[in-house]
Amino acid sequence: MDKDIYEKIKDDLPEQLRKDIEEYGLDNFEFEILDVAYSQEELDRKQKEHIRKGNSLEPRGYNIPEELE
Repeated sequence: MDKDIYEKIKDDLPEQLRKDIEEYGLDNFEFEILDVAYSQEELDRKQKEHIRKGNSLEPRGYNIPEELE
């Protein structure tokens, strides 16, 4: 990810992810677009699906359980 893009979105990232990027460097992380959504409702649904599919809740990942409610 380009440093300028990271600076624009970093406040929307989970706190632990931001800390790890600062510690290990942005070059050690990969970011990719997994899906697209055309409404907030669709985005919320797809986000939950991807979190479950990727098993990416804390402590295994950076998503917090409240994001699935």
